[in-house]
Amino acid sequence: MGSQAAFAVALLNYALVAWLIVSLVYYQRRESTATWAWIFFLLLVPYLGVVAFWLLGSNRLRFRRWRRRRLKAGASSIALRPTAPLPTGCPFPADPGLLELAERLDGVNARPWNAVTLYREGEATFAAIEEAIDSAHDHVHLTYYIWRPDRTGKRLRDALVRAARRGVAVRLLLDDVGCLGTPQAFFAPLAAAGGQIVRFLPLSRLGRRLSLNHRNHRKIVVVDGAAGFTGGMNVGDEYAGLQGPWLDAHVRVRGPAVQRLQEIFCEDWYHTTGEDLGADRYFPPPSTAGEEWVQFVASGPTTDRWHAIHTILFAAINRAQRRVWLETPYFVPDVAMALSLETAALRGVDVRLVLPGRSDHQVVLYAGRSFYARLLAAGVRIYEVPKGFLHAKTATIDGRVATVGSANLDQRSFRLNFEANAFFYGPTVAGALEASFERILERAREVDRAAHRRRPRRQRALEAVARLLSPVL
Repeated sequence: MGSQAAFAVALLNYALVAWLIVSLVYYQRRESTATWAWIFFLLLVPYLGVVAFWLLGSNRLRFRRWRRRRLKAGASSIALRPTAPLPTGCPFPADPGLLELAERLDGVNARPWNAVTLYREGEATFAAIEEAIDSAHDHVHLTYYIWRPDRTGKRLRDALVRAARRGVAVRLLLDDVGCLGTPQAFFAPLAAAGGQIVRFLPLSRLGRRLSLNHRNHRKIVVVDGAAGFTGGMNVGDEYAGLQGPWLDAHVRVRGPAVQRLQEIFCEDWYHTTGEDLGADRYFPPPSTAGEEWVQFVASGPTTDRWHAIHTILFAAINRAQRRVWLETPYFVPDVAMALSLETAALRGVDVRLVLPGRSDHQVVLYAGRSFYARLLAAGVRIYEVPKGFLHAKTATIDGRVATVGSANLDQRSFRLNFEANAFFYGPTVAGALEASFERILERAREVDRAAHRRRPRRQRALEAVARLLSPVL
């Protein structure tokens, strides 16, 4: 009788925990596949699952917002207003529907008259960033997911120290999880010179839920409000190519669009520190620097309705007429993104996907490969880079729309992390990206559909298991 009573109590306890778990997961209104994945995991191992869900399960974050209305109504801020008119005499060089969509999603128009430089190698990227820091007169603002305490990390840190000693305001925002292995003491010389170094959503802060699931994956540098850098490269020797072949993409933008990149930094800084950077010195009057149309787009778990980067890319793929070429190191698409690639290929669009042949996250690698069969059947051409590591996050559509940024083609980037991408409209940047894409294809291996069908059962099993976890990867 005692064992039966104990069993009954345990069963009742399990049922109560299960009911609470299912209610909590359902209340968050996440994607149906993610909902069922979490419910399955939580019911299978309820107590461990509760801990995992507390650490990783949240898909929304309360964010202390830095509003555009904080900016003064002077000439310096007009480009940031949602109602700012598009300039005349500079026709939009791509699908106008994408321009309207992007403005509605992010509240800021794409801007012309920018100069853009594309970087595909780490050394050239870090040399350009160091040069920009050395030329700074007023301020340097940086956000990074990873900053290694190695040769490359020291190189850029010392450039910031030199700037701070010249009287330049230096603000460095680091993700606390990404930089977990970088001690704060590494930045002591910068702090001593007057620079500010803060951690985004620090894990050690008491009284706040641990936000392991919501990390700042952005890579941003803004110098004097006039030049900005973003892309896929963190700060570290591997990104500079000092630890082996590394394929990545980064951009430098000069011109009116940089004000939006500055605003993205200011929003993150305000949430972390409470310091309002809405002063004119950080938003100088924009000046003409080139001819490119550029829009910086941010997304993250604070977005209540739209995931801007995902939605713009999804719409651009669906409207493609000739070609869609994409690179990403982590490929775990949601149903909508996978279907958009498949239907584009079925419509006769040249869809090509370049992925790494090896990964630092094996579960993600196998989860991505679980999508190959349907994509190949639809006509998508998939390539894997066998040597080195492909870390670029780029896309080009019809040679007229392109993006470079921090967002991977996975559900974590689209819904859980704070990301920032630059979108380019017109043939110049898209053409440069396509040329570099074709060079990468020369070192890649195309996945053969017939050979893929003959892959071992063990690999199929690993892909199936990883696919079950794909909504939470």
